[in-house]
Amino acid sequence: KSYISLKDKNTYKIGGKADFYCEPASIDDILEIVQWADSRRIPLLIIGNGSNLLISDTGWPGVVVNLSENYNKFEWSNNQVTAESGLMLNKLVNQVIDLGFCGMEELTGIPGTIGGGVIMNAGAFSMTLQDTIDTVTYYDLEEKMICSRKKNELEFGYRTSFLKRKPSIVLTTSFYFEKKSTKDILISKRAEIQAKRRDKQPLDYPNCGSVFKRPEKNYAGTLIESCGLKGMRIGDAEVSEKHANFIINRGNATAEDVRALMGLIQKTVLDRTGVMLEPEVIFAGEFKSSLVDNIKK
Repeated sequence: KSYISLKDKNTYKIGGKADFYCEPASIDDILEIVQWADSRRIPLLIIGNGSNLLISDTGWPGVVVNLSENYNKFEWSNNQVTAESGLMLNKLVNQVIDLGFCGMEELTGIPGTIGGGVIMNAGAFSMTLQDTIDTVTYYDLEEKMICSRKKNELEFGYRTSFLKRKPSIVLTTSFYFEKKSTKDILISKRAEIQAKRRDKQPLDYPNCGSVFKRPEKNYAGTLIESCGLKGMRIGDAEVSEKHANFIINRGNATAEDVRALMGLIQKTVLDRTGVMLEPEVIFAGEFKSSLVDNIKK
């Protein structure tokens, strides 16, 4: 066993150790790891940049497969690009803009990888990844085979997709661009989005991005702020003064601090507004503090 610390493998800078840890560079590598873990009944945790993730203080009792280190290549063919799932989404967005294609410019600055982005249909402002997706190839962990699905078979929704409900590993995604624009327009749009992010988001502290999904006809940040929770702290976890739907790590926050603060936010918002906030962040490992269950589901 390796017992590698996972603290520097996610954007929260939180988490215990992994029993086993690897950084595959190809589909063959990935399949080999999956088979190795499967034959030993060892749980798998697939990560990219770890930007939408809270890893428990006890770590991960199995193998962590980090795709962002070595499995991050991409290839263009005319107005189509195929990217490996560990590629940083922002790197692709910049390529797309440089080539003058429309459809991704508003996704500038999203801190995740293609794989995580596809699974949760990452989006910002009026754009989501599904707008430009053509095909996703993934390894189905239940059927133990490589499969491909076209955009219309991926059941995309708000921060969700077929792949979110299916135990699988995204391998490659191809994107297709129909519209071109002048580079100047796209570059100024990118700058505008970057400025909006800097103004609205607490980018100077470790965080996982938006903590809760957007409730219907409302905004999570607005609800949390209306309950007077900005600046609320548990340990070193704090509801950001800049944007209430961000919980920042002020230095030594534990996963339990963050999770307890999330539960407190849920309970307060539910009691005062009747709205049940659903986490957008994904949890890995064992946690002591519980969240408010969504009774209305």
